[in-house]
Amino acid sequence: MNNTLWDVMAEEIRVLILEDVPLDAELIETQLKREGLQFTSKIVEKEDDYRRELVEFQPSIILADHSLPQFDGITAMNLAREITPNTPFIFVSGKIGEDFAVEMLKEGATDYVLKNNLSKLPHSVVRALKEAKEKLEKSVAEQALKEREEKYRTLFEYFPNYVVVLGLDGKIIDLNHAAAKFSPLSRDDTIGMYFTDLQSITGEDSTYYQELFSKYLKGEDVGPFESRLITREGEIRLMEIYPAPLLKNGELFAVQVIAQDITDRKKAETEINASLKEKEMLLGEINGRVRNYMNMISSLLELQSVYMKDEENREVLKDNKNRVKSMLLIHDGFSQSEDFALIDFSQYIKKIIELIISSYHVDTNRIKMKTRTDGLMLDIDAAIPCGLIINELLTNAVKHAFPGTSEGEISVEFGLDNHENNVLIVNDNGVGLSPDIGFKDSGTMGFQLVNTLVNQLDGSIILSRDKGTTFQIIWSESEY
Repeated sequence: MNNTLWDVMAEEIRVLILEDVPLDAELIETQLKREGLQFTSKIVEKEDDYRRELVEFQPSIILADHSLPQFDGITAMNLAREITPNTPFIFVSGKIGEDFAVEMLKEGATDYVLKNNLSKLPHSVVRALKEAKEKLEKSVAEQALKEREEKYRTLFEYFPNYVVVLGLDGKIIDLNHAAAKFSPLSRDDTIGMYFTDLQSITGEDSTYYQELFSKYLKGEDVGPFESRLITREGEIRLMEIYPAPLLKNGELFAVQVIAQDITDRKKAETEINASLKEKEMLLGEINGRVRNYMNMISSLLELQSVYMKDEENREVLKDNKNRVKSMLLIHDGFSQSEDFALIDFSQYIKKIIELIISSYHVDTNRIKMKTRTDGLMLDIDAAIPCGLIINELLTNAVKHAFPGTSEGEISVEFGLDNHENNVLIVNDNGVGLSPDIGFKDSGTMGFQLVNTLVNQLDGSIILSRDKGTTFQIIWSESEY
């Protein structure tokens, strides 16, 4: 006994018996029980009862006598086909000719069994239930397939891009609504054509398309590519083409080609690139002018210092010239960055140290310069004041921390603390700042400038005089 038979026998079956002879109905039930079928049954002999049980009892199978005093099997079969068309209907009769039986099978009966051969009935019932179950499963599967096909068809037809389905011979099998409106020909005339014969394809592109199609069929990678197509109105539009395989049982049977119109996008890109190039040229011109102006100011300060006889005044001009150059370094850093918004401040610190060493002729064998930075980026609002602060503090250390031939070390550290605040530390192990100097209320221009710039950063500054001089500046990280 196969699995399907076991499944049927294990299920609770509802059997509707149309029989006017109680003994015959009992024999039918006995025969089914003898074969191990689990079932509940209803026995009727009149049409009204039969109609009611078709609706209320919802039988799994109907076993009907051919002839009854007040009803007949043919009418019962027709009613069953009308009310519950998927329910198997078997004639169980004592008198039924072969011709009649064949005719009833043609009309929709599932099977027939003679009452003098009821041993065949269980097998007939099981087979009928099995076939009904398979038929129902097939119907459900077909309905699900139909719904999926309808969904795909709706998506295919109303997809905004142009979609064409090509057979492996290059003929057009189908095209969606958008592609049909684009094509110079009607939909019916387009289907069946070789795609290279389409008037939408320019002659010079036809061979190129054929080569790509051949490569695709050979399994070579043909990724998205751009091409030109001609509309029904004769306008040339730029398209991005996406080929995709259509498989059946794992085998390629067609190629779906999706074309997206990118004409407007390309036009916008061209306009944006032209505008960007124009702005880059303008920005480059502005950067050049700013650099020239700063160099001019630096040259004027240099020229003025030549005529200064007083060494102290000459040093003041040199300090101011370095301030201009420190801002110029920042300007150069931003003009050379990719987005003009951020500067690699660790690189700037190295350059400002080189500037001060050169300007004040620092003997690097006597005074060592060290840096430790985290490679942080700063925006222009923080970079300029921070750069000027470093220039002032380094200049002060170079000029005053190591008098005579004394040796030492100056270090610059820049990074983030545990609260994501920016921290700048300028330290030297020189003679230290005199206790008499209060840097926050000092009259010197350098310290006044440092305090002003720290306030500009909304930060704070801490001075330590232990083993030299240490300035620690802390401010919140910029929002960028």
